[in-house]
Amino acid sequence: MKVSRLGYLSFTSVDLPGWRRFGTGVIGAMDVPGTEGDVRLKIDEHPFRIRVEAGDADRLSGIGWELASRADHDALYERLNGLGLKLRDGDAAGAAKRCVADYFATEDPAGNIIEFYCERTGCGDPFRSPAGVRGFVTGEMGLGHVVVPAAGALEETHDFYRSVLGFGASDDLTIALPIEGVPPMRVLFMHADNPRHHSLALFSKPSPTGIVHLMLELEDVDEVGRCLDRVGAHGLGLMATLGRHCNDNMLSFYVNGPAGVAVEIGCEGLQLDWTRFEPTVSSVADHWGHAYRQLADGP
Repeated sequence: MKVSRLGYLSFTSVDLPGWRRFGTGVIGAMDVPGTEGDVRLKIDEHPFRIRVEAGDADRLSGIGWELASRADHDALYERLNGLGLKLRDGDAAGAAKRCVADYFATEDPAGNIIEFYCERTGCGDPFRSPAGVRGFVTGEMGLGHVVVPAAGALEETHDFYRSVLGFGASDDLTIALPIEGVPPMRVLFMHADNPRHHSLALFSKPSPTGIVHLMLELEDVDEVGRCLDRVGAHGLGLMATLGRHCNDNMLSFYVNGPAGVAVEIGCEGLQLDWTRFEPTVSSVADHWGHAYRQLADGP
């Protein structure tokens, strides 16, 4: 029993129109009808991959992890329940909102809200980008990846994902910042049961929005370049310039999205055979580029 892939991300926001403009005009996602005025962004055959509902704060409100089968879903529920974790059972209304057959939720040791589901519903409708994007790299590898804070509970949270949820270690990155008085940043990268180098990473510092960044992968460098053009046309700032990461080979940039939520847009990420992989320990993040504009807050 292992988590298969990152399925969806849920947010609350005080600026739903801003998310809609960013999602369609910059990312190139489809704006699909939702419930209660929420914003749903579709990037493939799934009904949506990002959902934003109105709230009194801008924050990541849930990370949806997909299990391969109902049996895996039920087995994980029993395992977590047996460990004494506080579980929140999903109801029919919540399942319909998420477009899943069934789900439940809990928190990891760092307080990040995580949801587990099986059988995504409403799949199959084609993706047609309003910005002309040909497609995103999803499929068996899921939405992309997400980096969340685990300040004060980094090792405990890392152990939870590995020993309890079955994630595998990909890379342990420590970056010494060229800023006096600012301690090094540490990022622990993990993979789910699919070839993507990492679907999740834990960051050693806090984040007011509950997320450090999310990554969406495009098909090639020209698509990434066109997205970078759209960022400029919308007058948005970059958190990091174009560059290539060492650990997953991703060629990407980071744009400051709504409410300061950073979105990495990239291509050419590694796809790996985990039976032939040894986790790495790194101290250099990039082959080139990725000049971060907010070094004290991190990538």
